[in-house]
Formats: sequence, C-alpha cells, structure tokens
Amino acid sequence: MNIRNRRLEKAAFSMRTSMRLLTSAATVFLIAVGFTGCASSKDAHASLAADSPPQPYMRVSRPDSNTVVLQIAARRFVPAKGRGPVVWLTGASHIGESNYFAALQRHLDTQGLVLVEGVGGKNKKVRFEPDEEVSIQHKMAASLGLVFQLSAINYDRPHFRNSDLTIAQLQQLLTSGAATNRTGGGASTRAGEEFQQLLQVMDGSSFLGTLLHAGLKLIGSSPKLQALTKVMLIEMLGQLKGDMSQLKGVPPEIQQLLEVIIRERNKVVFEDLKAELRSVNPPRSISVFYGAGHMADLEKLLRDELKYRPLDEVWLPALSVNTRTAGLSNVEMEMMRGLIQWQMEALQP
Repeated sequence: MNIRNRRLEKAAFSMRTSMRLLTSAATVFLIAVGFTGCASSKDAHASLAADSPPQPYMRVSRPDSNTVVLQIAARRFVPAKGRGPVVWLTGASHIGESNYFAALQRHLDTQGLVLVEGVGGKNKKVRFEPDEEVSIQHKMAASLGLVFQLSAINYDRPHFRNSDLTIAQLQQLLTSGAATNRTGGGASTRAGEEFQQLLQVMDGSSFLGTLLHAGLKLIGSSPKLQALTKVMLIEMLGQLKGDMSQLKGVPPEIQQLLEVIIRERNKVVFEDLKAELRSVNPPRSISVFYGAGHMADLEKLLRDELKYRPLDEVWLPALSVNTRTAGLSNVEMEMMRGLIQWQMEALQP
C-alpha cells in the first residue's frame, strides 16, 4: 500500500509540474492557434451531407489503446446552387510532425489560389521574416520534437497570397475598441495591453516569455515530460468546439482579444475570398489556409453569406503519441485527462 501511495504521489508531482509548465504555454498556444497560429472515423477522407451542421476542425483519434492523435480537418465546400469555384477551409496546427506539413503542402499545391494568414507580413507575397525562429511557437515545436509551420511549409508559391491584418492594424482595433465588444468599454484598453504582452511573450522579450522559454527547454530535456506535454496539447485542442472567440470563463479583455484575433482577421480573408469569387476568371479552387481556431466562424460566413455547402473533408494527423512507448502510466493518463476535462469544460461556449 505504501509503495502504491508513493507511486501515486510521484505521478501527482510529475503531473503538477507538467501542468505548471504547460498552462502558460498552452494559453499562448491556444491564442496562437488563431494568431499565426470525439470519436473518429477510420477513413481520412469522408463525404458530408449537404445539410450537415458545422463540425469541429480538430479532433482526437485513438487508433489503438496506446496511441492518441490530434487530427486537423480540411473541408471542401461547393455552391449550393449554380456554379462556382470549390472552396477549401484548410485548418492548421501551427506545430506538428513533418509528415503532417508535407501532406498539407501537397494539398495546398493542388489549389488554384491559397489565401494564407500572415500577421506581420510586409506585402501580399512575402509574409514572414527569418526572426520568426525566435517565437514561442518555434521554441515549443523544438522542445516537443516537432516542427513549426513557418519552417515546414514553403510559402514561396505563385498561388499563395497573404490575406491578413498587420500588427499595426490589430493594435489599432484593440486600442480603439473598433471590434465587437460585448464586455464594456474598459475591456478595450486592457485587451490592447494583453496584446502587447502576448507579442512580448511570443518573441521572448518579457519576463514571462523568458520563463516559458526556460520551461520549454526543461520539457525538451525529458522524453517522458515531452510526451506528457504533447498528450496534454492533443487532449486540450481536441476538446475545443465551435468558435474560439466565444469561449466563456475567460476575462473580458482576453475574450475581446480573441474576438479581434479571430473575427476581425476573418473579415479580411473573407472579403478577399468574395472578391475572387466575383472576379471574371476566378480560380478553379480556393483554399483558405488559417489556424484551425478560425474555421468555425469562417464556415458560418461561407454558409450564410455565400450559400456554400459542405461536400467532403480530409482529416490529417498533426501530432501523435504512443503512451506505452513513452512510459506514461494509466494513473498519469487518467489524472491528466481529468484535469484537462475540468479546465476545458469551463471554457466551452
């Protein structure tokens, strides 16, 4: 009995340590799902009924008792009536396995036009600079033995187009309160402050950013802690449903920050999409390539305003963990899932 208690205490300590290290990083990452940046079918490709309700773009797959996988959807839409280009809503996880990004690249390279996110991009063709490698997302990917989207995807394609707000435009929206704000005028200023802090965390220039970088380095030094962190991310992201900008249980300034990061940027890419659809010679297919957190709102706009309907979807495995190989016990897994379930239920819309 004493041996079992010691094992439970050791597992609990490991879990608490992991959760402390991950909580701040996960908060940044969940926002970054919209910033840069479930039961499952055995088939990667599946048809959808025309009247099927909107479904999440992230899900957890368990192909066997020891493996957990985060899958991200690319969903194809066609006009409900008449003719028009095919529109893909291609969700992205900003960190993942190299095979995931290779599959994404193959998909995107078959499109007539790809509208990509790229906050900070200097023009409509080139969107990112070499110093992206210092970002918290790049560090998180490296610490988990994964790769970062901006390093893995080749954006130097003639049919890729930056379709996003700039940092200055985001700052203006947040400080002016121009975005939809149901939480009161005081949240606007605080949301602007949160955005500045987020930028500093992501580039490592703040004290919290420094702590996160140190925590990620510690995670990367332990294969078991690395695997546990990946499982936590998979479980957390797989439980996100619907529009991320409508998460409850968060402070008003964070909710407004999410609304701007997701909805205001979605307005930009949606206007670009409408312009392409109205053009004399539109592309045969258009893919909107944004973080998966953007897709619920974009799908609603696509269905309601443009009268497009879902046709089919492809689910791509972004990251996976074999818990047995990683040495994660059933006790650790049960404790972790219980903690995440409790935390995520408080955030659902």
